Parts: sequence; structure tokens; C-alpha cells
Amino acid sequence: MSLEVDPGVAPPLVSIAIGAYNRAHLIGLTLDSLLRQTTQDFEIIISDDASSDGTREVCERHAAADSRVRYVRNEERLGLGGNCSRVLSMTMGEFVVLAGDDDIYESNFLERLLAEMRRFPSLSLAACRVDLIDQNDVVVRVMSDQHFATEPLSSPLWNGNRMLWRGYGNLMTGMYRRELMMRTLLYRPIVGDEWDEIDVLFLFEMALQGGVISIPDVLLHKRVGGVSSRIPYRRFGRALSVYAAAGRAYAARIRRSALPGRHKALLYCSLAFRWTFANWVWKRYLAYTLLVTIDPKRRIRRNLRRLLEKRLFNDASGPTR
Repeated sequence: MSLEVDPGVAPPLVSIAIGAYNRAHLIGLTLDSLLRQTTQDFEIIISDDASSDGTREVCERHAAADSRVRYVRNEERLGLGGNCSRVLSMTMGEFVVLAGDDDIYESNFLERLLAEMRRFPSLSLAACRVDLIDQNDVVVRVMSDQHFATEPLSSPLWNGNRMLWRGYGNLMTGMYRRELMMRTLLYRPIVGDEWDEIDVLFLFEMALQGGVISIPDVLLHKRVGGVSSRIPYRRFGRALSVYAAAGRAYAARIRRSALPGRHKALLYCSLAFRWTFANWVWKRYLAYTLLVTIDPKRRIRRNLRRLLEKRLFNDASGPTR
């Protein structure tokens, strides 16, 4: 199913894209928070990835009540990356937001990020701080780290290198400049339907084209418990192949960028160093999958846990003076 656009109607200022899947109990809250924005010149496009619950009914009810909401449904599942890419390609606005299908937005979310995009015409992406909420909308964690400044760097080389080393997935919840977004590979999976790195790969490609900033305002309440919060079960060989595919995907985005050759060479060197000697989140995950592979019955892991608990107990109950 495709969206029909009236050629006589001017495109909205902002397109809000939602890739939805089995969120009937939460997506209504998300839509309500988006429809309460202080900036009203926007469209909301929902791509339902063949949900099996009542997501369709909730979305169609909102679409019937507000003409800015449009709903399409995939007849077959495209997966996380495929569905996000599809809904982003449907957008028409000058600026784009990829909204979570279970998150809650402050009423000035669009207004604040629009102000930054207009303040810095060189920006490709402007993001905000987020906090994490549980299924009852209670804040469980405030994300205090600010890895990106409130003003952009001057060079795409430094923007890209900063994203390579300090990029994190929550930046994807910001606002994109659509013209630059459509020059990227969007949320293409690195191999098959594996979701690893697809958010930071997209952000890396955006950073190669323009500035990226993060403002200190908490304007988004991100729901915990989504796909990205679950550690995928893999045997070591599969995990290693996914890790290698992720490295190749970064190299491919450097290669297809418009950077001059010497800047590409510097980024290749930075990528090689990080993928070989740093990237400790992935290194810990690879170590975990190796342990899972050689210890499928959890015998080693149970003994290690008992030894660790015994040591911690001995340290805590040591002699007092």
C-alpha cells in the first residue's frame, strides 16, 4: 500500500515517521504526545510492519480523527531496518523525525529542534537528551552523558570521526534535514535482518554530510524494553561475522561519501584502529558469545558466578579493627 499525495498541497515543514510493530497498547500515547506539539505544521506517517495485535485499529482511529496522520501497512514483515527505511522514504517535509512507536514527546520537542536546525543551516541532525521510562511512564534513568556539543564542528571529517568514536543510538531520535537524509543508505541492515549498528551507521553517514549537535533539554521519554535493549543470542562464529560485517559497512559509507581522498584515508585509519583495538562494547559481547558457545550448559558460568559471589562475600565480611 502506498501513500497518495495531493500535488496541489504544499508539503509539511516536518515529517514524523513511525515504524510500528505490535504496539497497540502504547502507540496511542505516542501519537497523542506528537499531536500536542506547539509546532503544528507536520505530518505523521505510520508504517505498520504487519502487526498481529490491535496496532492497526489504534492507528486508523487516530488517522480518522486528524488528517495529518496517515497509516500504511506492510503485507509482509520487512524487519526493523527495512520498515524504518520504508517509512523514511515516504516523508515529504523539509525536516524529518523518526519517532519511536512507544515513546513520549514533550510538547515543545519539534519547536526546540527546529530552532536549532534554523540556527545552524549546516546541520544534518539536531538531537536532545532523553530519559528512560518504564511501561508505567515512570522515569527509571536519566541519560546524563552529553557526547556531542551544542554547536557543530566545522569539518565533515571531524564530525564523522566524532560519530565513529562517540556516536550513540539515542541521537537517531533527533531531527534530520531530509535533503541530506535521502543521500544516505537509511537504516539498511548490515547483513540479513540483523539490527546491530544500523542506527549509528545511519548517524555516521549523516555526520559525514553536515553538523550534528545535541542540546541539553530532556524533550523525549524513551521507553525501555524495545528490540535494541535485548542482547541477541548468537554463537561466537555468527557474532564474529556480524562484527566483521559492521566494520565493512562503516568502510562502505566512507567510500561512498563526498569527502576528499585524504579525509577518507584518515577515516579508514581511525576505523581500523577502533575496530581492532577499541570498541569495547562489541569486544565484551564477542567474549560473551564465545563463553556461550563453549559452555552451552552454563556449567562454567555457574561456577564463575559462585566464585565471584564467594569472593565478594569474603571481602565484605573481612576482619574488622
